Amino acid sequence: MRYRIRPCRIDRPADAVALMERAGVSSAGVRLMIPKLSFHVLQIAGLRFTPATILKQEALVVGAEAAVHKGLVVRGVETTDVILGGTRAQLDRLRAKLDGQQFGLGALAEELGAVLDALEGVPVWRVRGREIDLSEPRVMGILNLTEDSFSGDGLAADADAALERAGRMIDEGAAIIDVGAESTRPGAEPVPAEIELARLLPVVRALAERTDALISVDTYKGAVARACLQAGAHIVNDITALRGLGDDSGTAEAVAEFDAGVILMHMRGTPRDMQRDPAYDDLAGELHAFFTERVAAAIAAGIPSGNLALDPGIGFGKRLGDNLALLNHLEWFGGFDRPLVIGASRKSFIGTLSGVEVGDRLSGTLAAHTAALLRGAGVLRVHDVAAAVQAVKVAAAIAGTGQ
Repeated sequence: MRYRIRPCRIDRPADAVALMERAGVSSAGVRLMIPKLSFHVLQIAGLRFTPATILKQEALVVGAEAAVHKGLVVRGVETTDVILGGTRAQLDRLRAKLDGQQFGLGALAEELGAVLDALEGVPVWRVRGREIDLSEPRVMGILNLTEDSFSGDGLAADADAALERAGRMIDEGAAIIDVGAESTRPGAEPVPAEIELARLLPVVRALAERTDALISVDTYKGAVARACLQAGAHIVNDITALRGLGDDSGTAEAVAEFDAGVILMHMRGTPRDMQRDPAYDDLAGELHAFFTERVAAAIAAGIPSGNLALDPGIGFGKRLGDNLALLNHLEWFGGFDRPLVIGASRKSFIGTLSGVEVGDRLSGTLAAHTAALLRGAGVLRVHDVAAAVQAVKVAAAIAGTGQ
């Protein structure tokens, strides 16, 4: 006799539920087993000898596992990353044992619980009193009002053409229209705020008056953000993550005042110099530290955490391998409990891999975005809306089948 043994992948609690329901497990049994089947692997960076040693011992007591630097046991190192693995049930027991302990372990227990909860939920994005339902990923259509867009689709000051294109994207299924009037391609020169506003305001006002679509404005300038929010925009898409460039500040204050949404993007340097030999010693660690600091800064400026979304900045100060690693490891950012916005549309890494020019990168774009969808992307920022909406529907259906 041969037994039919097959591996099962459980990425989220819903997968465990579907697997057990098909096996005829009782509802009480399903509730009991879900935390025992949800396995998590977490990296905790830079723990000192004493808390790392206690954490490892307590993890083993509850049946979890903890791997540390080989030199820790003989005090050959003073700090270590800890690779912690266990079921949700085991990690909850570990959290309870750490709660209230010294050496920062009580705070670690609290953060561990928040991360575990975030990994098993769907973040809500709030923008000016509206909630964006991300139970299925959403598509953000790119509306370029520039003269030098890398993708060749800039409309400059042609407001009528811009509104026509925006209407077409809405008809094709775009939930958000992202309007930009300054190119952020590598090597791009900055545009004065008055020129940016002259391009943006007529389009933003018309979209706010004529459509129910959410309007995002791609800018890092405080004055531009404020004027566009006054004109009816809902979201500020800030490539500097509210840091500004030079004297361009005030964006955080404007977002907070209007209770707007904001996309915090990671970028090395400025558009002019971001691709001059970018390098990372620890890509995951550096981006995690960046978003930890920028989320805290946004909240300190009065922006509710529910209004924030994160963008790892594909193509912004990244090498080919960095871009691929980010698309393949969006779980790095799952603990922030914030929606992830991914913009890989027509970007140069696709051309590097495929050898095709900008106008022929739709297939590569869809491959990159589908990979991102299956790894947790909440919003896709795209040029080709109809194709992206189709990809979202198929990817969401595949991801929702359970086992």
